[in-house]
Order: sequence, then C-alpha cells, then structure tokens
Amino acid sequence: MQSVAETSAAVASSDTRRKIIIDTDTATDDALAILLALFAPNIKVEAITITVGNVDFEQQAKNALYTLEIAGKGNGKIPVYRGCSRPLMRQTHGTATYIHGNDGMSDSFFPDPKQKPEAEHAVDAIIRLVEKYPGEITLVAIGPLTNIALTLLRKPSIASQINSIYFMGGCYKFYGNVTPVATYNPWVDPEAARIVFQSGIPITTAGFDISCYSSIFTDADYEEVQKLGTKLADFFLKINRIRRVFCKERQKMNGSNHPDALTMAILIDPSIGQQMLSRYVEVETQGELTRGVLVIDELGVMRKAPNATICAQADEKLFKEMVFNTLKII
Repeated sequence: MQSVAETSAAVASSDTRRKIIIDTDTATDDALAILLALFAPNIKVEAITITVGNVDFEQQAKNALYTLEIAGKGNGKIPVYRGCSRPLMRQTHGTATYIHGNDGMSDSFFPDPKQKPEAEHAVDAIIRLVEKYPGEITLVAIGPLTNIALTLLRKPSIASQINSIYFMGGCYKFYGNVTPVATYNPWVDPEAARIVFQSGIPITTAGFDISCYSSIFTDADYEEVQKLGTKLADFFLKINRIRRVFCKERQKMNGSNHPDALTMAILIDPSIGQQMLSRYVEVETQGELTRGVLVIDELGVMRKAPNATICAQADEKLFKEMVFNTLKII
C-alpha cells in the first residue's frame, strides 16, 4: 500500500497542466485574463504577482484577489504576491485610470476580498517557484516587466530555468496606445523590458495591434454576455463599463479590446495564434519620442538571431468562444 506521501507525489507527477505565474497590474482586462487561466483545463496557476502599472499598487492587489474570489478560487490556494510598486529606474509612471476607472474595475468599488496578499515579495516568490519547478514555469506578463527584470537582476542564472514568457506588449506594423508608437506596458518601464528581451528566455508577444483586430467585444457581444446571466458574466459587464466607452470614443474602435486576455488565450490554445513570426526585438529606452517601443528587426538588418515570437494574426472566433465558455461557468 502506498503511503500518503507517495500517493501525493504520484498525483503531482501525473498533473500535466502547464504551470504559470501571472504577473499583472490587475485592472479590467487583466481580470479577464486571470479568469481564462483559472478555468483552463490545461493550466495550473501557481501564483499571481503584482507589478507597477494600471492603477494604485495596493488596489491592483485587491483587484487580483477579488477576481479570485468572484471565481470561487479565493481560498488561499492561489497566492498573490506584491512586487515592485515603481519602475526600475524611473520615479513615476502614468497610470491608466482613464480607461480602467479609479479602482481599475470601471469604478465598481467592489468590497475588500477576504484573502490577503502574502508577505513574501513577488521577486522572491518567482525565484522560489522557478527553482522548485525548473524548466516548467511560464511567466505570463500582462503588465510592465519590472518584477521579471528584477528577478533576472537578482539571480541571472534563473533565466535558464524559466520555461518561457508570454508578454502583452508592443505592436507589429501598427501604432501605440500611450504614445503614437509605444504601447503601455513597455513604455512604463522600458529598462525592465530591455533586460527581459535580452535575457535569452523564449518570449512570445501578443501586441495591442492583435487585440484591435481579434478581441473586440461589440455591443452585440455584450448583449450575448448579458444573456448568460452568470456571476462571471455580470462581473465582466461591470468591470468593462468605462473601458467600452473609452475604446469607442477615444480609440475609435467598434467596442472594447482585450489584449491581456488574448495573450492568455494564445497560451491556453496556441491555435488561436494563426501567424507567429520569429524576429529580433530590441527595446528603445532613450528616445525622446520613442520610449518603450519594441523595435522589430523585420528585414534582419541588425544581423541578430530572433529573440521573440510575435503573434501577427489571431483567431477572433476561437478567442471569443473561449471567453464565452469561461463566463458561462458560474
């Protein structure tokens, strides 16, 4: 007869789910990305780490914890760790309350979650978990890359033990969303982004451009979400109230885009990434007009080996099916 320890070890070894850490500045779209991961049958969320970004730092942690709670996962089994509350080398950054609301959740001002953040710093948690599962952890970075860059600075050898990184940022032959050429996540902390892109860790990017092509929820889509009548559908509708208006009025979209969720969806179901391009990518840190741009060497003029896989086309139908299937669960 097997002992309890042997049985537990056997169960753990038979778990074929992909282990991930979600590094997030949790606001509206991050919350949807978290929901997709929580209910994906092939994904095991080992931890959520909070990085500088969208709204007030402590509010971001609350948003992640409340998302776990609304999903029925706020039982402490998925820990939340607070990390860097400011960029590596810059004193300030611009929050994105204009699109996410003051609380990051379209001013829903949900009650404080029952689960609390862990005392351990996010960087320490990332190092510990990667060393516990060498070669198995994928980092899903849906916020600025400050926590991951600091992890690499603290322990450079950890890079070889990280399976891969999925990063929401940049754009391929498109325009920016915080400056005419730069997207928010690398713009907030370009020095961190450069460290990560030069680390040698396999990186897959899903940019702002792909979200505009393949993740737009129109008014008709929102009507279908409302018909679901579930707790998660109601949560989705509430947290996107301000985002829907902003995307239509300011970004001239036919609805709200969901770049973080699309990034997560491509990890969960790689077939959603219809066109994946290997390119060398550098990050601009000093440009007066180009801070935070992911510079993609399309023609190979820099004569450097590709360091990133860029999603240049995604399947909108499969993405929306995943979102609807998740929102109808509870």
